[in-house]
Amino acid sequence: MTTRNRRFVALGAALVVLAAGAGRLFGAPPVASAPTFAAFVDTYLSDFARRHPSIAAGNGLHDFDGTLDDFSAAAIAREITALKRDRATLRAFRADQLTPDERVDQKILDGVMDGWLLEQETLQNWRRNPMLYASALSDGVHNLMTMANAPAPVRMRRIISKLAGVPQLIAAAKTNVVNPPKLFAERGAVMMAGASGMLATDVALAFQSERGTPVMDSLLRALAVARPQIDAYVTWLEHDVIPQATGDATIGGEAVARRYRAEELIDVPLDTLIRIGERELARAQADFKTAASRVGPGRDAQAVWMEVRRNHPARGAVVAAAQAIVDSLTAFVRTRGLVGIPTSERVTVAAAQPFDLGLASMHASPPLERVPVQSVFYITDAQAGQTPAQQNAWLERFNYASLTNTAAHEAMPGHWLHSQYMRKTPGKVRRIWIGLNPFPQPSSGQDGWAHYAEQLVVDEGYANGDPRYQLAQLSDAMTRICRLLSGIKVHRREWTLAQAQQCFEREAYVAAPAAQREAERALYDPTYGGYFLGKRGLLTLRRDVQAKEGKAFNLRAFHERLLTNGIAPIWAHRQLLLPGNTAPVIQ
Repeated sequence: MTTRNRRFVALGAALVVLAAGAGRLFGAPPVASAPTFAAFVDTYLSDFARRHPSIAAGNGLHDFDGTLDDFSAAAIAREITALKRDRATLRAFRADQLTPDERVDQKILDGVMDGWLLEQETLQNWRRNPMLYASALSDGVHNLMTMANAPAPVRMRRIISKLAGVPQLIAAAKTNVVNPPKLFAERGAVMMAGASGMLATDVALAFQSERGTPVMDSLLRALAVARPQIDAYVTWLEHDVIPQATGDATIGGEAVARRYRAEELIDVPLDTLIRIGERELARAQADFKTAASRVGPGRDAQAVWMEVRRNHPARGAVVAAAQAIVDSLTAFVRTRGLVGIPTSERVTVAAAQPFDLGLASMHASPPLERVPVQSVFYITDAQAGQTPAQQNAWLERFNYASLTNTAAHEAMPGHWLHSQYMRKTPGKVRRIWIGLNPFPQPSSGQDGWAHYAEQLVVDEGYANGDPRYQLAQLSDAMTRICRLLSGIKVHRREWTLAQAQQCFEREAYVAAPAAQREAERALYDPTYGGYFLGKRGLLTLRRDVQAKEGKAFNLRAFHERLLTNGIAPIWAHRQLLLPGNTAPVIQ
């Protein structure tokens, strides 16, 4: 799991508005004086944060933590007007007015705005996807529970204020959502029911140090008021919406292509992306069989992989095993000189909190936090109430090889290390995390690096080149390629969900239940191929930089420049490292 599962944090920020832009809200006219680019970014992001406060919190900026998103049709209309106005202002900045970093940020921000216009004006997911409303509530509250960016009483008061907006959020959802796709309605109901459960028990657990205080009493009252409203909305979805839901979840190939152009700055025909994906899938499958033959000569590759999966820590030992692996990866990265590692902080692995039951999740301090908060890599062990078979099935996903791959992705040298370097990234545009699905999210720049990190440690010979680790890395790589193919082919109506599920089962060796979930994700996250495309783009970029620099090329220096350039589509990384380069981003 990635930090997305994680709370899929998105583009948005609550920034201090400069005096020149302080009065500019939503549809209000822009100020008369021409802003500098940095001032424009500040004002744009502040406006964005007012519209999407739950997303802003995940970026480490908290001026609007006490509010919920306004999903009314009038608010969406104001946002569309503001986006078009801001895009015109953004495009008016001449290249000679901007630094090289700002020219890249201008292109990124232009794509982000186009992605939001596609989302709000063209696709109108706010009319078809109840998951958006559940995310705004659950992720906004969850961030306040888990990220200690302010004293507990301050965060508790922000939750109280946020909960006051629940009636308006639900009213907007019931007004806006008409005949949604059935899967979206079902997932929306499950997510909102989960939010109710979180309010029922988890919020109090998160702030148990404040038990008996007046602020806790106020919080408990606010929770007691909000929960019945949420439960009634869930009942409405289950009884009145889901049985009649027949909406089409697909958006068509052109919309998928536009999302890739906007979010990832990948202007490559979808048919070309499919050919690249199929080529790399065949290559990964061949490598998988080769690695399996090194583990179990003459045996079936999938049988070898299943045996590797059964080698996992016992219940109660998973967290310690993960910490040992992270420490081992840290020592390996340092010894191999792959990238410099800050000495002031260490990746901390901890058991997931009682209210955070994901498999594994890196809660890294957002680079725009005024004061960095502690970063924690949470691991959820098997639960005491599960049957032995259920515990074993859960722990199998923590087999030592897969746990190593996950730790490389989430922590070292993946997301955690990236977050450290991003504290030095110029400006603000490339220091903002990816988005809440299905919002625009430049995942090629964030999860592309983390996916690249998985392969990097294997290619560099971690654990003396033990092929079991390569099996885990390739298993995840094949899954990410099937995501690319499914996102395109399902939305172009070339594949049914059943055919997409077959890709994951037959081509990536994913078990049926997980394969079904992966296939269904294609419907609400059509560009989840960004993992694979990001890694593919980084490997191509590394090759091209090395070809240009020749003997002067230094892998550590390449990685450090890349990480310092922040979260950015691969096109932007190419422009920063190879100015003026016009070669294809993905090959």
